Amino acid sequence: MDINDMDQGLLTRNPSMTREEFSEHWYTKHAPLVIPMFLYLGVQHYQQIHPPFTPLTPNPNPNLDLLSFDGIAGLPSPSALSAIASGAGMPKWVQAYYDEVVKVDERRFLVSEALEHIVRMPPRTVQGTVRVVIQEGKALVEVPEGVWAVWREYE
Repeated sequence: MDINDMDQGLLTRNPSMTREEFSEHWYTKHAPLVIPMFLYLGVQHYQQIHPPFTPLTPNPNPNLDLLSFDGIAGLPSPSALSAIASGAGMPKWVQAYYDEVVKVDERRFLVSEALEHIVRMPPRTVQGTVRVVIQEGKALVEVPEGVWAVWREYE
């Protein structure tokens, strides 16, 4: 799926972090944690959009302040996201990695686990600073050997 056709998921940072700390953690700490799982699951493109944000289209939800969010991720279809959340069709060891590594980190830098608070918006609702993490099925962010070691422990 073309990233420009993907819905946008608006994320809220842990209030104990500044926006700068959130952005740094999301890109340098969290992205390396999800890369092994995303590559295993066949994710071809993953990017993060960091502030400052600019609305590109009229806000489809006028009661929502788009600029109050701290990060934006490209989202797969609702059914694919539901499958990830429920673990449907995912090997138990991948689900364990997601639950014990990825979600634990989400609780550190987000207001809650991402799937508990993410707000889905139409594609290209908001623009900002794009940081590509996976492109054409290849990681563009270095994954430390320690992360790969943890991933291999779950395999």
